[in-house]
Amino acid sequence: MGRTLKRVPLNFDYPINKVWYGYYFTPNYCHSEYSAGCDGCKKYAQIMGVTISDCGCPDFHKHYTITPTFEPPTGGGYQLWETTTEGSPQSPVFPTLNDLCEWCEKNATTFANFQATKEEWR
Repeated sequence: MGRTLKRVPLNFDYPINKVWYGYYFTPNYCHSEYSAGCDGCKKYAQIMGVTISDCGCPDFHKHYTITPTFEPPTGGGYQLWETTTEGSPQSPVFPTLNDLCEWCEKNATTFANFQATKEEWR
């Protein structure tokens, strides 16, 4: 499984091991088969600060006039994400990189069942 570091807000509240909803989006298309349908659209809009249009979906045209950004919001926290699927959080959000590396040493693998020390994660 591929891994990557993402900088997200310290209060980023998205389930671990669930593909980030924004990766399923294409403007003007509701991906209800991937999530809770309209509830998923509303949760995405809430996290990303996107207003809801009259039809109840995120107002992409108002917020993304050039190229939509479907990455998670950025912030001061550190989080491990997998990149084998579309991408999902694999760890809680930590205030420091060192805290994340300590968590990874005991709770994450680098490939298959291989583990690494916190220094190797760094």
